[in-house]
Amino acid sequence: MSNDLTKTWGKDPHKIVIDEYACLLIPLYFIPQRILPLAITFVLFRIFDIIKPWPIRKLEDLPGGWGVMLDDLGAAIYTTVVILIIMALVKL
Repeated sequence: MSNDLTKTWGKDPHKIVIDEYACLLIPLYFIPQRILPLAITFVLFRIFDIIKPWPIRKLEDLPGGWGVMLDDLGAAIYTTVVILIIMALVKL
């Protein structure tokens, strides 16, 4: 028996968002706990999660829950890199 909900609810069901919450914690770990860096990090993560630049879109094609989780992990990695570059260039 499979516990894969993608068979029932479709690819990346919007009823479950724990993957977004879990992956958003990755870039949040690297930033200071102030409102501006938090807001920028959240917006960047949502942008990367929605537009899915290369190769994140390819990760989404992985079967079952792997694709659902790894595309968010890719967005978290992109966000982490960009926010660290921003923080190095601008004092946030």
